[in-house]
Amino acid sequence: MLYYMGVDVGTGSARVALFDEAGERHGLGIVPIRMWRPRPDFVEQSSENIWEAICRATRIALEESAVQPGSIAGIGFDATCSLVVVDGDGAP
Repeated sequence: MLYYMGVDVGTGSARVALFDEAGERHGLGIVPIRMWRPRPDFVEQSSENIWEAICRATRIALEESAVQPGSIAGIGFDATCSLVVVDGDGAP
């Protein structure tokens, strides 16, 4: 059986779900994303923390579903979080 992974990154959490070809969900991982509020009306986030949340949510969804990574036929990715600026080496 083939499975499809959906990754949704929002301001407050990263969510990953695994679905079969009929659309039935087999696994779900939700991991919060840290926010720092150094002053009023100002929020900062860490690109490293966002990536870690995506990775942890993926592992949780895979563990819950018992789906083997080789059975995943496609990945959809959606992110509504803010812009992450990187240098020429890909570092934040």
